[in-house]
Amino acid sequence: MNTTLQERARAAGPAPSRRHFIAWCLAVLAGAAALFSLIHRYAADYPLALDITKGAIASSAVLGLLYEARRGRQGRPIAERWKKRAAFGVSALAVVAYFEGFHFAYPSFYHRWEHYHYYVGAKYFPEMAYDDLYKCTVIAQDELGVVTSTDERTGQPVTIDMSAEVREPDKKIRNLGVDNLLIPVGALLEHPEACKERFSPERWGAFKADVRFFRTASEKGYWEDMAKDHGYNPPPVWTIMGRILAELHPATTGYLQLLASFDIAYLIGVFAALYWAFGWRVCAVAVIFWGCQSPAPFFWTGGGFLRNDWLFFLVLSACLVRKRYFKLAGASMVYAGLLRVFPGIAVLGWLTVAGSYLFRHRRMAPSHVQVLIGGVLAAAVLIPVSLTVAGKDSYRQFYEHTLEVHDQTPVTNHMGLRVLVAHRFGSGAESGRMKYTKDVTLADPFEVWKRMRSERYARYRGVAYAIVAASFAMFVHVARRVRSLWVGECLAQIFIILLSQITCYYYVFMILSAPLTRLRRHLEVPLLGLAALSQGIWRWSSWNDDRYTVLTVAMLAFCYFLLYTAAARRGHPA
Repeated sequence: MNTTLQERARAAGPAPSRRHFIAWCLAVLAGAAALFSLIHRYAADYPLALDITKGAIASSAVLGLLYEARRGRQGRPIAERWKKRAAFGVSALAVVAYFEGFHFAYPSFYHRWEHYHYYVGAKYFPEMAYDDLYKCTVIAQDELGVVTSTDERTGQPVTIDMSAEVREPDKKIRNLGVDNLLIPVGALLEHPEACKERFSPERWGAFKADVRFFRTASEKGYWEDMAKDHGYNPPPVWTIMGRILAELHPATTGYLQLLASFDIAYLIGVFAALYWAFGWRVCAVAVIFWGCQSPAPFFWTGGGFLRNDWLFFLVLSACLVRKRYFKLAGASMVYAGLLRVFPGIAVLGWLTVAGSYLFRHRRMAPSHVQVLIGGVLAAAVLIPVSLTVAGKDSYRQFYEHTLEVHDQTPVTNHMGLRVLVAHRFGSGAESGRMKYTKDVTLADPFEVWKRMRSERYARYRGVAYAIVAASFAMFVHVARRVRSLWVGECLAQIFIILLSQITCYYYVFMILSAPLTRLRRHLEVPLLGLAALSQGIWRWSSWNDDRYTVLTVAMLAFCYFLLYTAAARRGHPA
């Protein structure tokens, strides 16, 4: 064996024995068997089975990492190829767990709730904008009257009297753009022209056909609950692709399945980008965390319509910076921010790093200039195109609907600093907790909860501002030690928690923690431990406001831990 081969052999670590090989295979098989046995054993409580499985997978990954560290301290490092195989096995289990063992709660792998809001909302945005999706739906349903369709699962004919459904005395929809409370629909049905006059006859016919499809594809109770959500909310830039794709074909099972597959492609792209920019180990950590955390499971947006586009471009921006494609990185960050607003908050990491450099050198770094050029060019293209597709008033409408009304309305699965400030642990109605204030006798059972939550935040808003200011000062202090924009971006995820109140499923952005393990490998254990802990928190309470408040505490504490680690004297982040 020549010298080069000897060096490679030493770098690979001790050769595994047949015993090690058999043990590894048995471990992977045992993990797969445990996953499916749990799912089948708890078939009556499928979510419980999934939560247990996810917690077990994340915990097993933590134990594996601790064992690897112990072997390293003993001078008996595990061979790199065996680490890769173990990481692949655990990652595969995490993927299966995320996709619920491929036993979806809805048939045919497309999320009817999601597609109703985003497919229909984007397709008819010129007529309905942000506020009239539910109002126009009940008018269309009333006109459709009695319809007959074929049940997708049984193949049997089904007859539905749609007009009778919307004229039931207890029929309610969310009053979008006004107070976001539930209201009866009787008055709306008396003036159908208020909605129809904005449609051409052809467009109204197409809209009725799409409403007919979604109603006949959904169970009655599920369909009723759709109109109690919070409508179509994405910014005008999202409407570009949303409307283009929605108008290509009427709503059918096959076409919505095709649209749902786009999110699978985006997820593959997220992990491919991480592998390309940071290597297999960071990619594996990201996959396991994503598959096992509780705030953003498949349940919420899986099978939806372009729900992972923002995540792909947010992660891609960090990867492109790492690979020194600075203009593309700037464009990717701007696109992510224009798709969902809150991802753009991560740009504070870039700005702080660039500002620190400017302060020290009295000039901008060439790479920072390139990022700026890429971002400006992206905005210069995307914003005019969105105005053409969504309309010249679309940004005003988005601001009024989403930022003035929707963003100020407490939602049961909100997370963020505002949730922490507005929540009060205690017993009795005076606490304002959902457990004590839910009132089913009201048109909106959560009306009191929402009011008390808003009032509490208004009283303690100054506390929130003080926390944000102190956190920013801490971040600036840390940024003096940071040289790379991608590190600043990943650390800046803390500001998404501090500055935005978003629904739980967007907390998949915490995947930005994974690249930081490239610099500090000891972060792998707490990150995957956070995923396991989140499952325990989720099961701790059956009330969403309690759950998501504690989950916010856990995620925010972890982000502060990342800042503390970055500020440590054990070296400067690259």
